[in-house]
Amino acid sequence: MAKLVVMLRVKDGIFFVDEWLACFEKLVDEIVVLDNGSTDGTYEVLKAHPKVVDIIKKEGYKEGRDKNILYERLRRRNPDWCLWLDVDELFEPQLTRQHFDKLMNNKFVNKYAFRRFHFIDRKYFAGSWFRLNYSSGHDRIMWRESPSGYFQDLIIDSPNVKGIGGLKMGTNFRLKHLGYINKELVDKKAEIYRAIVPEKEETLQTMYLRGERKIEWIDDRNNIKVVMLNTFLSLLQLTHLFPKVKNKVFNYLNLRKA
Repeated sequence: MAKLVVMLRVKDGIFFVDEWLACFEKLVDEIVVLDNGSTDGTYEVLKAHPKVVDIIKKEGYKEGRDKNILYERLRRRNPDWCLWLDVDELFEPQLTRQHFDKLMNNKFVNKYAFRRFHFIDRKYFAGSWFRLNYSSGHDRIMWRESPSGYFQDLIIDSPNVKGIGGLKMGTNFRLKHLGYINKELVDKKAEIYRAIVPEKEETLQTMYLRGERKIEWIDDRNNIKVVMLNTFLSLLQLTHLFPKVKNKVFNYLNLRKA
């Protein structure tokens, strides 16, 4: 069986850490953590969990640095597959380790992508056109380990792992993003970001999910409403892919002419 290790970078995540551990202890083999200065008991809770095999502390907000440090520690665990998620991101409860084993046993795919849904509260997620466009994009990745993998060394908003070649496939596995349901936590996050990128105030304000259309979350993956939503998001994603393919073809043809 393939070995799956998840990496977690966290600071003051006590609001979510227990349910995060309850989710991932049944899905992964090991957990590697970088704590960025928690003072609320998050570090102690994680350190005590049997699946947390490595936990280190680091100070200062440098997202890319921390992820690369984490990745180096994760590699010491000799994983076959890797996953990075935040402490406020949980997979839907019907997913089991068997679902992930089926993905990892495919020899032709090196990356699997998952959709995130931004929750307004515990019952509803944001369903505006803007948010559904975002959710359609599969913005969290599980990848087959390779020495070529790395994270961009950015202070903030270091995206998914880079350097992993091969086939990438989207899935219908859903992630609950709960980080916006607690205004105090959003305020803290916005203050950190504001000190680093003050010019992005308009973007920071989008974290507050004001005036959103509410869609009720359904845990049952086979519910017709869930199936229809996943189908709709897949079709929506195609509308994003066509322009990208068109641009790549035109760029290739222009290079050939040159």
